[in-house]
Amino acid sequence: FLSSILNTSAAFAIPSSSKLKPWTANTTPTSHDKHHSSKSQLYLANPNQPAYCEKCGTKTIIRQPPNDERERACCPDPSCGFVSYQNPKIVVGAICTTRDNQKVLLCKRAIEPCAGKWGYPQGFLELNETTRQGAARETLEEAGASFDPAKAKLMAVYNLAGYQVQTIYFVELEDEVVDAGMESSEVGFYKWKDVPWEDLAFPTVEWALLHAKDHVIPLISNDDADDSNIIVQERTKYVDEDGQWQVKEG
Repeated sequence: FLSSILNTSAAFAIPSSSKLKPWTANTTPTSHDKHHSSKSQLYLANPNQPAYCEKCGTKTIIRQPPNDERERACCPDPSCGFVSYQNPKIVVGAICTTRDNQKVLLCKRAIEPCAGKWGYPQGFLELNETTRQGAARETLEEAGASFDPAKAKLMAVYNLAGYQVQTIYFVELEDEVVDAGMESSEVGFYKWKDVPWEDLAFPTVEWALLHAKDHVIPLISNDDADDSNIIVQERTKYVDEDGQWQVKEG
């Protein structure tokens, strides 16, 4: 049993019952140039490049700076020449269960995107905090639940088209005290059989919940297992050369 849990291919397999919904994006996938395009994955042009220079306010132009491999928003003013480097956003979240792991904490979103849909506490990492601290902060803000960040166990990393990296932790809460924050219309603990699987906010919510239920919890529930050996689920969502969204492990 334990060996099957620790088996990489088994732990990372996408369940056949899991419906991988398309991830929406306000951009058309394009290859950067012939050198950077490939048959498996394309570089997505950033639709959110700043229109004006962040230093001097001059209208930017999109070009490839010297000694760079990608096009950037560049200031054309020779006296400035500022180059804007846009990097992926870091999202942190936590799958929180009761101490017996029979119930999981869920939040009903009160804000867009996907208002009215369900998920676990998550949000953007703030400055001057670690990913564990960020996950704990988001849990407190959205669900009124608290935990020691040091006790959180890394369980998933999701790379979304190069625009967002999600770092998800697993933690057993000491109590069931919750209170919906401003971004949640409802919060509560739900038995796994009562999780609203057809009404989840994002594909990543389903991925993480299934990984926690089917792989993380069985491992940590085994008295002979070392829970430091939790297999971290890694998935990448990208656009192929035909413009179709794809998901791959790792």
